Amino acid sequence: MRSNPGLALLVSLGAATVAFAQPPAPTTRTAHDIRRSALEIIPEALIGVWKLDRSASSYQTPAPRTQIRIFDYTRNGMVQCDYVTELGNGRQTDGNWAVQLDGTPGIEYTRPYGSTPFAVVTLKKLSETALYLTAARYGKVFETGTFTLSSDGSVLTFHYQQGSKKDVAVYHRWNIPS
Repeated sequence: MRSNPGLALLVSLGAATVAFAQPPAPTTRTAHDIRRSALEIIPEALIGVWKLDRSASSYQTPAPRTQIRIFDYTRNGMVQCDYVTELGNGRQTDGNWAVQLDGTPGIEYTRPYGSTPFAVVTLKKLSETALYLTAARYGKVFETGTFTLSSDGSVLTFHYQQGSKKDVAVYHRWNIPS
């Protein structure tokens, strides 16, 4: 029987492809694993679209006319926050950030800055209803705050501070009208 080197190469490439196509073996977490997926630890009620209730909110900084925040899952087990804000002067600003819920820094992007990072954001789960946020630029924290979900998951309150000014933004779950 004659050897066919081309056929041998195709068979070995096929075997390699099958080997690479196998799903990865499941991993087991240990008690020492500190990084966990947002899918495992995020308060489920946070996921969705939230609309600012300006009349229930209070501001020491200039108040926005309106704001929408969308919290969702994203790559590598992180949670993503997208936001669109109409400022008091009528200008619109929008951006997003994606982070782990263990305080690991993530990057915030805003439309005016394009693909240049605007800030470094951290988010840490404090309880089943509270998440602590920090935002920094050039190595200096400029905003800290706590997102708190109501017990029924219908209200999201963000108490935050920028310098000496304290604001409270109250959001309601928003089902986009059709």
